[in-house]
Amino acid sequence: MLTIIAIVVFWTVQVSALLAFAVPFTWAMLGLWAVSHFLRALGLTLCFHRYFAHRAFQMGRASRFVWAFIGTAAMQKGPLWWAGHHVNHHKYADRDGDPHSPAVSGIYYAHIGWFLNDARHDRIEATNPVIRDFTGPEIVWLDRYFFVPPLALAITMYLIGGLQWLVWGFIVPTVTLAHATFAINTVNHMFGSRRFATLDDSRNNAFTALMAAGEGWHNNHHRYQRAARNGFYWWEVDLTWYTIRAMQAVGLAWDVQPVPARIYAEARMQNRDESRRAIMGRASSRSEAASVAEPELVDTLGRVFEPGAEPRVREAAGHRSASA
Repeated sequence: MLTIIAIVVFWTVQVSALLAFAVPFTWAMLGLWAVSHFLRALGLTLCFHRYFAHRAFQMGRASRFVWAFIGTAAMQKGPLWWAGHHVNHHKYADRDGDPHSPAVSGIYYAHIGWFLNDARHDRIEATNPVIRDFTGPEIVWLDRYFFVPPLALAITMYLIGGLQWLVWGFIVPTVTLAHATFAINTVNHMFGSRRFATLDDSRNNAFTALMAAGEGWHNNHHRYQRAARNGFYWWEVDLTWYTIRAMQAVGLAWDVQPVPARIYAEARMQNRDESRRAIMGRASSRSEAASVAEPELVDTLGRVFEPGAEPRVREAAGHRSASA
């Protein structure tokens, strides 16, 4: 019954995003959307993902609860459910057992189906490290009553600004954030670049990185999951990493895990190998093109014009001419 209710609520919110065309639009509403989208994205990426799933840094209990509450307001179920599934994703990446692999179960199922109505992945096993290690009562409560934070946000938006604020402060950003998150499971295993030759299909994608607060540098992440940053280089925009660094600067985060030097060395080696293959490929193409004989130029009398030589008459044409 709860599964049916969750499905109905999910699709109701998705369809309700069309109300954006029915309520007044202002630039302030676009700003409200951005705050609601990216703040809750940070709750998911910073707390659910890099903290609970990968222990990429440490933070205090109060900070953890605040970020977990914000992430749960994204309406993507509870923190332990979310992080536990992510651990299993890495354990079985793009193989049987991966909750959301487009290569294994198809695009729709990997994008939405597994999240909504998959009985196989509806519960997390007790041996999952997230379930085993995070037993704080406030986090367990959030995980069990995951509907409370999004409901509180929706009510707050409506009380502040009526339907306009409900649409732009809750409904539209909930929809965009859902698909930004789910796109990491699908788009980032189908489209993008691969800096590292991982055993899965993970890819880096700048667009999903922007919309999902840095999560789109997915191939980087699959190569070294423990790092607090997914954007391994300064030009790889990673809003979650910037937030963790800011928290570290004021003492709210510590034991922040870096990208090891050996991973950067591996990236440089991969880049050199790719450059070498590209150069060799171009040289091979030029060699093949040079080995192809230039086409013969034949006039209407059957004479062949070869570069640097006088025209000659085809033997067959000469025979025809003699017989005439």
